[in-house]
Amino acid sequence: MSAALDALRAALVSAFRAGLAELDPAGLVERALDAEAGARRGRVVVIAAGKAAIGMARGALRSWGDGIAGGLAVTVAAPATSARDPHVAPADPEEAALRPLRLMRAAHPIPDARSVDAAEAALASAAALGPDDLLLALISGGASALLAAPPEGVSLADKQALVAALLEGGAPIQEVNLVRRHLSRIKGGRLAAAAAPARVLTLLMSDVVGGLPHDISSGPTVPDPTRVEDALAALHRRAPRLARLAPALSESLKPADARLVEARVLADPDKLAERVAAALADGAGLRAVAAPAEDGDARAIVERRLALARALAPGEAVVIPCEPTLALPARRGAGGRAGWIALAALRDLPPDVAVLCAASDGVDGSSGAAGAVVARPAAAAIDDRAIDAALAHFDDAAAHRALGTRVETGPTGHNLTDLHIVARAR
Repeated sequence: MSAALDALRAALVSAFRAGLAELDPAGLVERALDAEAGARRGRVVVIAAGKAAIGMARGALRSWGDGIAGGLAVTVAAPATSARDPHVAPADPEEAALRPLRLMRAAHPIPDARSVDAAEAALASAAALGPDDLLLALISGGASALLAAPPEGVSLADKQALVAALLEGGAPIQEVNLVRRHLSRIKGGRLAAAAAPARVLTLLMSDVVGGLPHDISSGPTVPDPTRVEDALAALHRRAPRLARLAPALSESLKPADARLVEARVLADPDKLAERVAAALADGAGLRAVAAPAEDGDARAIVERRLALARALAPGEAVVIPCEPTLALPARRGAGGRAGWIALAALRDLPPDVAVLCAASDGVDGSSGAAGAVVARPAAAAIDDRAIDAALAHFDDAAAHRALGTRVETGPTGHNLTDLHIVARAR
């Protein structure tokens, strides 16, 4: 691969990292709460949940630490601990820094018994608040799985099967969360309802393309305009084998019943794209623009990326926040949607174009990487049949490892959906 393409690929990874650093969850929360000092009157209880929960909780403690009475931070369990007894947690190195908050970890994207424990703890904390108190909710992507409170008549196994069916069937995240909101005792504003008559302030880090507050982590502390009928239609459309769960669907908290509830989005996929485009301009001298966010079938997105790659002028780059859907078979290899899209585009890219596809949380499916950054010359290092087999079996991780195209960040403490960058060398 040419030195120019190597440098371009490195610039895309550097800009991706820089954009994430610009949207540091702790800093965003700290600045937001510094401006909200007047909201503190009675007790303040914090419930932070999601992949950015630790960073968001740190920001709250830096700003309001002396006024926070307690609460919890719920984030993702490391893969190495996910198979342990869910009721026996090892010492967590983050725990001391988050006191007086209780740190809990649970499974993602399929909830487990720890998710139920965390949801029950959150509901109990909210229910203990009085009319002069404040529930400060810090919600980021991933909290839907981390806070699981199935309604009466629905088991955890039922919930696990439903989420797996929706995700593996390629349902858009808005539809997945629509069903979750109406099949829960905590989602769909029910955590805010449990806190009444206390006030509720929610600060959000959005991972949903074009998402409204009720879409983000199934909206545990915000009102929801959707109805049971909407969830029922999505259930029958996306998971008909589990239609027996329909009687447990119930209405969520509606805007008219949420007078003491306020929510603010601190960061979203579009803001991430803007920061990354600015980093590309500053660091690599590219004429970079942030494009509107996209979602949809991964195969169609591959074609759009290739069309864009052919249309770029030398020195141009486009940054696109993206929420692809990819239906998965029961038997598949190791990989993720970002790596799959990069591999599918690889052989048809113009020879002077590089493409980065990466998950902002640093975890692209089961690949063990954040995604991949590719350019066509890399394809010479692997047989076409190996690429075809990897795509057919959703086993892109091994192919990217062989090609040297993996983007490895480790968990980033973010979740602002996937990001794609298409850039042409100057």
